[in-house]
Amino acid sequence: MADTITVYGHRVRQARTIRQSPIKPLAQTLGLTPSSWTALERSTTTQLPRLQLRVLATALRFPAEFFQSAPGLPIHRGSLLLRAKKTIKAAEVEALTAFAEMAYELLAALGKHATQPPVRLPRVRPDTTPEEAARLTRAALDLPEDEPIAHVIHAAERGGIPVVVAEVGMPDAKHDAFSVWVGEFQEQPLVVTRPVNSWERTRWSVAHELGHLVLHRGVVEGDAEDEANRFANEFLLPSRMLALEWPEVVTLSTLMPLKQRWQISLAALIMHGSANGLLERRRVEGLFKQLSARRDPNTGVTWKVQEPGWAEWQPERPRLLAVMAERGMEQVPSASLFTSLSGGWAEDLMEQVVAGQRPAPAVVRALARQARADAAPADNVVAFRRA
Repeated sequence: MADTITVYGHRVRQARTIRQSPIKPLAQTLGLTPSSWTALERSTTTQLPRLQLRVLATALRFPAEFFQSAPGLPIHRGSLLLRAKKTIKAAEVEALTAFAEMAYELLAALGKHATQPPVRLPRVRPDTTPEEAARLTRAALDLPEDEPIAHVIHAAERGGIPVVVAEVGMPDAKHDAFSVWVGEFQEQPLVVTRPVNSWERTRWSVAHELGHLVLHRGVVEGDAEDEANRFANEFLLPSRMLALEWPEVVTLSTLMPLKQRWQISLAALIMHGSANGLLERRRVEGLFKQLSARRDPNTGVTWKVQEPGWAEWQPERPRLLAVMAERGMEQVPSASLFTSLSGGWAEDLMEQVVAGQRPAPAVVRALARQARADAAPADNVVAFRRA
């Protein structure tokens, strides 16, 4: 038995950053100096004593095999497109980068068993406005301009944009969602969002990230967040329909039918109406003051934090990763399955990924089994339908 094991430095960095563990105490645990630990992370491979590897795996709560498996393509943290507060810390960005690398490795592994839907996002010119980009995206995803989007995440995944819902072990996280182009040629889009109990916030966050993917591919210039905001509002409720259905007298009460029909928040409606010249600045300020002043009679929370109707629908959840496992591998998605496929990423992380997926109804599973039984042997292509 060899006294040393080959360990990949990038794997060490991935595990440490996704756990948001400081270097100094970890280095001390392994009997290393902080500079030696940094050298370990920066190395392609290092020979590590077997006992040190066990200590490393225990300290970071990862299987020892993970550090011995070759990593996939790295993602530069500057390529992440974040819907985040300005106070987000570098350590959180590092953790999210590692999580995106994990998600891509899992997606690539599942892709060996089932082909995901092709990516259908428009290529836009640098001078394309967010509103025009949103309209082009609706068309690319076969979404009618005059109808609400029934399920934003389903529409995205049907268009080849996988969505992962997970907390990433960060209860005090400053981000709501992020997106990134991954792959050797940055050909694969990916959206990650935190699990929140607000259906409107979930829909808007995913629409916002679609805006980043379409508008800011490769380079981010100007006010990217404002552009993604405008894209999200237009994507969820096209301006032409906004003008047609806009109430004659604008109050929070008269905006509620629009909110419920198009499933978009009052706050977003106010900003969307303002951008389209339907509201004067003073009226916008007045409506936002009312959102801050009014409270839910049951919880005491202001409408600015939790709008009326927040519990009318369940927050949307994705299905694509689960479908690829079910139809491509004929297995029920599980943390252990995803861990084994992805080269040993920790099961507690994969549990979050699995928990964030929408389960398939029993009828759909039965039909899928029957379809597989009736079909001739062929490549497993995911015909992604709403379940």
